[in-house]
Amino acid sequence: MELKEIELPKWEQLPDIDLYMDQVLMYTQKYLRPMDVKDVTASMINNYVKLKLIPAPIKKKYSRVHVAYIFAIAILKDVFEISMVKQGVDIQVKLLGAKDAYNLFVSSCQWAIVNVQLQMTQSEARPLIEEPFSPDKNIMKMAATAFASQWMTHQIIQTYIEGEKYAKNSDSNGFGK
Repeated sequence: MELKEIELPKWEQLPDIDLYMDQVLMYTQKYLRPMDVKDVTASMINNYVKLKLIPAPIKKKYSRVHVAYIFAIAILKDVFEISMVKQGVDIQVKLLGAKDAYNLFVSSCQWAIVNVQLQMTQSEARPLIEEPFSPDKNIMKMAATAFASQWMTHQIIQTYIEGEKYAKNSDSNGFGK
């Protein structure tokens, strides 16, 4: 299995100008698709606003804060119930501030994905958590590890499914015998 490098923008790399909905969708897709995270849609974002998961846009424009929340929700919503995502993000933002909470989330996701992949390709055990726990950082680190474990499980299953499809096609063409 080939190691897959995942990149998420840090806070400083997020757009510093407000974006319209279609721009937000294009921007988030650019980073979420390589992670095999489902595309965010306009109706999803509208629901996030209605559910108060993200602040309402100002004059139909979304700021850096909105985009950061959208990334976190999009990545974690398949791992946790949406109410749990909101509570966890709110706690981390309260403890660290939006910028530091988001940057912690990004670095934790990248660390966890790399280390889960390395865990699968090497014979020695590797730590899945970047540094010792600290009470103000536990939520993001553990959420990122949960996402990375789910992501890697999906990758493994897809590899087997694709291998079985190849084997069946080879067998039916006489190549597998």
